[in-house]
Amino acid sequence: MPKNNKVTGRVFAEIAETSRRKGAYHEFLAIDQKNGFQESDILKRLKTDYSILVHDIETNINVLAALEEIITQIRAKEAIDSELRLSLSRDYIYARTSFYRKDKKINDIRVIVDKVGDYVGPNIEDLIHDHEFRELCKYKLIQAMDKEININIANLNLVSANEQTNNL
Repeated sequence: MPKNNKVTGRVFAEIAETSRRKGAYHEFLAIDQKNGFQESDILKRLKTDYSILVHDIETNINVLAALEEIITQIRAKEAIDSELRLSLSRDYIYARTSFYRKDKKINDIRVIVDKVGDYVGPNIEDLIHDHEFRELCKYKLIQAMDKEININIANLNLVSANEQTNNL
């Protein structure tokens, strides 16, 4: 699978804070302190202005990042045919495809397709070209993808509802 896959490419998701890392804007503001740089009065004022502006739009950035995550996940469903890969692990055959999730390091989703013993004879290369087996893989991957997408949509709706309530 391509490491820099355009299907899973993002903009705001790379800026927004996640459970694994701080938002890029916080890291940007911390550079001077991390490097031991002296902060002049003008730099302090500019960083304060920057911080205020970021605070004002941080919720929008997070919502945009959540939307991007869902959009890239839906795109990934459309790209399964070109991104489908198989692997063997112990007694199981796994299918995987590109799929972005903000809290995961690896941009793919994996599912167990079946036990290896149920496919005596064909090797993994034969199976990936078998139409029925590919359809089974796609079905299981789409089920797993839809589960993730639905959770993300529910979370986005919750954030949107809270934001609308806060604006009253």
